[in-house]
Amino acid sequence: MRINRAPAVLAFAGAVLLLRTNTAESTPPPNVLPVQVAPAEEVDTLLRKRVYTGTLVAARRSALSFETAGKIVELVADEGDRVEAGQILGRLDTRRLEALRAQSQAELVESAARLREFIAGPRTQTIAAAEAEVRNLAAQRDVAQRNLERRAQLVASRAISREEYDEMLFEFRAAEARVDVAQKTLDELIAGTRQEQIDAQQARTQALEAVVADTRHRLEDAVLRAPFAGQIVKRNLDEGTVVALGEPVFELIEAAALEAWIGAPPRAVATLTPGAAMRVEIDNEEYEAVVQSIRPELDPQTRTQNVVLRIPRDPRLVAGQVVRAAIVQPIAMRGFWTPTASLTPRRRGLWAVYVVAAGRVEPRDVEVIETDGDRSFIRGTLAPGEPVIAEGAHRIVAGQAVTIASERPAVTATTKPR
Repeated sequence: MRINRAPAVLAFAGAVLLLRTNTAESTPPPNVLPVQVAPAEEVDTLLRKRVYTGTLVAARRSALSFETAGKIVELVADEGDRVEAGQILGRLDTRRLEALRAQSQAELVESAARLREFIAGPRTQTIAAAEAEVRNLAAQRDVAQRNLERRAQLVASRAISREEYDEMLFEFRAAEARVDVAQKTLDELIAGTRQEQIDAQQARTQALEAVVADTRHRLEDAVLRAPFAGQIVKRNLDEGTVVALGEPVFELIEAAALEAWIGAPPRAVATLTPGAAMRVEIDNEEYEAVVQSIRPELDPQTRTQNVVLRIPRDPRLVAGQVVRAAIVQPIAMRGFWTPTASLTPRRRGLWAVYVVAAGRVEPRDVEVIETDGDRSFIRGTLAPGEPVIAEGAHRIVAGQAVTIASERPAVTATTKPR
């Protein structure tokens, strides 16, 4: 039996022809190169990013000293020690101050007692005794007066001499004077202490109270305490040293809070505001910092303006480490962000990018203004919206036939090419 194979052969030939036709339509000619493009999107502001360096510093740093002069008898902290607020760090010799305080307190007790006595006035017993003294002296005066009257009659009859009369007259006048003195003393006791005496004694008591308080304060000043929690970074003196007033003994930094001081040009600093968040790099690690303040004056040596950043607490960070922060400064300038890989060098230091126009490669001369990693800011003969060949510019030449294989998003100030 003979089998007719013609229909099968014809069907196979048709399938092969169809496959060749589809392959020819989907595969570009051998000389046409597929490329990836990104549309050129024009911007009117260049966000220029610059990295500035600074250092970590302690939020508070104090040179600690005694508030009085004297001999150091004890220091209980050393370099590297962590201390708490109010902790005792050292003491001075206070023997003379202790003796002065004891003397002042004794004088104060005496003065206060005298003041209370003046205010209370004389006792009733003292007044009664003075009254009895006045009556006694008055009686003696009366006796002398009667004797004088009898002597006057006797001298008139010439029974006694004039000399005896004069002696009795003197005794009478003396007795009368004693009565007058006793009466004035009694009057003074009854009237009480004069206000002037009370005021004078009160003033002396207050002066002694001030001396006691001053001595107490000097004793407190002889004890050195930490004003805040931190770490001792330097110890300048040892026990036995006689220190002058204000001579530094320790240097203390606040270890709990660190600040970053970064110097930057005033135009870059003008873009920052207190409270704004910033990312900084310390020892190859990034941290979220906050702008705490901006120093109002320029550093006379670097001619930069210091920005103070508040750094989050991290036990690995220490004062003195280098800090890097990027500050973005807007500059009014029209241009394009393009992938750096799209740039190709031209003659005499110029640059160009290639665009796809009508299936062919055409160059566009450009000027590179800024390069930021894998993207660059350019300006030149490039027109907005033109498809820029994103990479592989070294593999193509002007006039070469290409086809667009894929399209990337436009590179802008906030996006970078993948």
